[in-house]
Amino acid sequence: MTAAGAESFEVAVVSREGGERDGVPSVSWQAWLADMSNGSGGCSAVWLLDGANDEEPERLAELVAVAPAGLHVVLVSTCTVYGNKGDRLCAEDAEIELVSGHARVKYGLEQQLVTSALSWCVLRLGALYGPDERGVRADRVQKWVSEASASGTVTVPDPEHWRGWLHRDQAARALWRAARDRTTGTFNVASVNLTFEDAVSTVARAFGATVGWDGKADPCSYRVDATAAREAGLLDEQPGEDLTATVERFIASGSWRS
Repeated sequence: MTAAGAESFEVAVVSREGGERDGVPSVSWQAWLADMSNGSGGCSAVWLLDGANDEEPERLAELVAVAPAGLHVVLVSTCTVYGNKGDRLCAEDAEIELVSGHARVKYGLEQQLVTSALSWCVLRLGALYGPDERGVRADRVQKWVSEASASGTVTVPDPEHWRGWLHRDQAARALWRAARDRTTGTFNVASVNLTFEDAVSTVARAFGATVGWDGKADPCSYRVDATAAREAGLLDEQPGEDLTATVERFIASGSWRS
């Protein structure tokens, strides 16, 4: 397919077995690896696998072993690598504190790339939000609204814990720009810092719901400094993408009633 923009780029989607999903065709992983091993460099790969669930370390090792020198890899990582910093603002050079299995996998992937011969960019994303109109996977906003409307309570990890938050479209633009411009380095990508209690406050007010703990241990708390991503032109915020506007628009849509 051809991506829209000031310039045109050929875009290929790679999946485990290939085929088509939601109307989007894809190339199989093995076919793409074979293409890479034949020297098809000069392109960028946005790496979207989901940690251990997708055997991500093994897949990345397979790619690094055969990739041509011209390949640029943009890796989706996570700000949870900062662990429990309370309300401390964490830039990219903050101490790494790997307190969850997912963070350990993602940081290990970062090191795989850093020590490889490939051109690379690591985007440490904040907590994502933004309803999925396709109905493939309910996001946080959808879950919060459904729970609050049904039970009068919305539950979250420790309500006083901090996260950097990021709209899904902001994440998509950052990934696209890093791939298009072959940006290098490690970047935090989050547009706002909120506690969980503040993040769900719009939902709670709309339904007169109480905010409570979901009973699950949350070892992470941190605020995210995304200055570098903004200065590099990776991160921007468009009108209507803030968390409050996103929640209000989803509630007004009434789709949560179905």
